[in-house]
Amino acid sequence: MRFTLIILFLLVSSFNLVYPQSATGNGSDTVYRTNKPLSIKREPINNWSLNLLFSDNGFGFGSTIYKQFSEDISGFAGIFFSPAKDNREFEYTDIYGNSYIPGKVNRLFMASINLGTQFRLFREDVTDNLRPHVNIGITPTSVLYTPYSQSFFTSFKYAQAKYTVGGFASIGLDYVTNRSSALSMDVRYYFIHIFGDGIESLQSKPINNFGGMYLVFSYNFLK
Repeated sequence: MRFTLIILFLLVSSFNLVYPQSATGNGSDTVYRTNKPLSIKREPINNWSLNLLFSDNGFGFGSTIYKQFSEDISGFAGIFFSPAKDNREFEYTDIYGNSYIPGKVNRLFMASINLGTQFRLFREDVTDNLRPHVNIGITPTSVLYTPYSQSFFTSFKYAQAKYTVGGFASIGLDYVTNRSSALSMDVRYYFIHIFGDGIESLQSKPINNFGGMYLVFSYNFLK
């Protein structure tokens, strides 16, 4: 009998060690304490993105990286590549199926570095997966031109470039699809002006203004 009581005492003691408990109020109110910390999920933010651009000049592509400064403010840096042209250009096709642009002397291409700040809007008024925002920034730009009289790839041996610094502003919306990705659309206006002599796309018709309205679609990778 004494041996049985000792065994019962040891079992009860071990149970209390494994499941520590404290009673509050009456005996039916029991709070179990655990050492596991509470985990709070952090809101996913932009890490980097792939970008597609559409404008009167055609379409381009690029990539952007982001740095979060606060809940509603982040910085970003990106690079875009896109073609450029004179709005007065018209492409024709002859009876043999060959296309040509009368008076064209150069093919034009732009490479732009975008350095800007993004401000998130209406955080408290819309759902978490919708993130309206505005962007402002500067854009150092290189305008590359190659002779139209040469074939496309051969013409790059004779390429020349002019450089300038412009600016941009945009309004857009991020749609968060899950914790690792989001889709984004921006309406962005660029001011890009070549000072001094412009660049001819059509003969004797130099262009100085290479800015304009762009639609930017992005696939964002979140972290």
